[in-house]
Amino acid sequence: MRILMAVPKYPFPIVGGLERQSHELARALVERGHVVHVVSSLFDPTQSQFERIDGVLSHRVKWIEFRPARFLLFAFGLAQILVGLKREVDVVHVHNVSWFGCFVSQFARMLGLPVMRKLPNFGDFGIPGMRRGVLGFLRVACLKRCDVIVAMTRESVAELREIGYNMARVLKVTNGVRLFPESATMRRGASGTVRVVYVGRLYPQKGLPDLLHAWESVMRRSRLATRLRIIGEGPQLAELQALTSALGVAATVEFPGYCDDIPAQLADADLFVLPSYAEGNSNAVLEAMSAGLPIVATRVGGTSLQIGSAGERFLVPAGDRGALADALLELIENEEARWKLGKAMRDRIETTFAMHRIVAVYEHAYELMLSGRAEQIGRLNSSLFEGGRTGSCAG
Repeated sequence: MRILMAVPKYPFPIVGGLERQSHELARALVERGHVVHVVSSLFDPTQSQFERIDGVLSHRVKWIEFRPARFLLFAFGLAQILVGLKREVDVVHVHNVSWFGCFVSQFARMLGLPVMRKLPNFGDFGIPGMRRGVLGFLRVACLKRCDVIVAMTRESVAELREIGYNMARVLKVTNGVRLFPESATMRRGASGTVRVVYVGRLYPQKGLPDLLHAWESVMRRSRLATRLRIIGEGPQLAELQALTSALGVAATVEFPGYCDDIPAQLADADLFVLPSYAEGNSNAVLEAMSAGLPIVATRVGGTSLQIGSAGERFLVPAGDRGALADALLELIENEEARWKLGKAMRDRIETTFAMHRIVAVYEHAYELMLSGRAEQIGRLNSSLFEGGRTGSCAG
C-alpha cells in the first residue's frame, strides 16, 4: 500500500510523543514493504523541503509565523503537495486534530482519497477543548467528515460517541513500541543505588512539582540509597531546580536535560515514574514497560489501559503527593516486587503493545478503507478498550 501521513512537525528533530509515534509507525510500515510519504511543515532551518528518513519520503511546506498569511499560503502549499501525490497515494493518515490536520483532511477528500484521522488525546486536549477554541465547531465538523477516526483511549471513544460520529468507523488502537533487547533490561542492581527515572517534557501538565514533594517524603523515610533522574527539557526547568533546593533534595535529584538515547537511560534505571495530570497514550510509559521497568504513575488517560491489572495498584490519583510517595517507597524498598512488576510490564508489551502488533492493526484498517468496508473497522481490536481479552491487537 501507499500511505500519506500528515504530521505538523515531522522529525528530525523529533519534537514530542506524537511525532515520535508517527515516525515509528511509518518506519514499521516501510519495513513491511509499504510506501510511506509524510507531509509536514518546514519548521527548522536545518531541514530540507524534500528528504528521505529511514525510508520515509518527507515533503515539507515552509512554516509561516504570521497567522493570516499562514491560513492562505501554507494551506496552498499543502494543497500543491497533495495534488502532486494524488496518483502515488492510496490512503491518507492524519496524525492530529489541529487546523493543519483539517486542511489536509479536506484537500484529501476533495481529491477522492480516503482519510483516517487520529484523535491523540481527550478532554482539554481532545474534542471538548477543540470546541472551546476559535471556530471550534468547524474543527469538529471537519473531524466528523473523516472516513475513519483513531481513538486511543476509552475517553476518546466516549467523546466521539457524544458528537454523533459513526462508531462503526472508529479504530480503537493504542500507541506501539519497539521491543528493547532483553539484554538491555538485565543490568540493574549492580550500583547498590535504586535509580528512579522520569522521561518527558518539563511542562505543568506533567505534575513534576508533585513528584518532587513526594520525593522529599521518600527521602525522609527510605532506608536505601536512592536517586531521581528527571530527563527532558521545558519551561519549568529553573522552577523545578529551585524547588529541589527548597525541599532539601537537590543532592539526590539530577536534571540531565534532553537525552537522545532513552533506551540506555531506561536500561540503567530501576523504576519509572510519571506524575501527569493528563496523558493520552504515553510513549514514555510504553518505552519504560519495554525496558522491563515497574511503573508508578497517575491514573489518567490511557495509562491504566497500558499497564493493565498487574500494575493498577501503583497508579495514584493525579495531584495526590502522599499516595505517590507511598507507591514509590514501596517499590524502592522491595527489590523482588520491582522485578516481578517489571517482568509483567515487559510481558504486556510483548503480547499487546509491540509495534509489529500495532502496525498489523493499521494495515488491516487501511485494507478495509480501500475496499469500501470502513464500517467494519469498529470491530478491530475492540476487546482492549471494552475490558475484554487483551492478548492480541490483531483481532
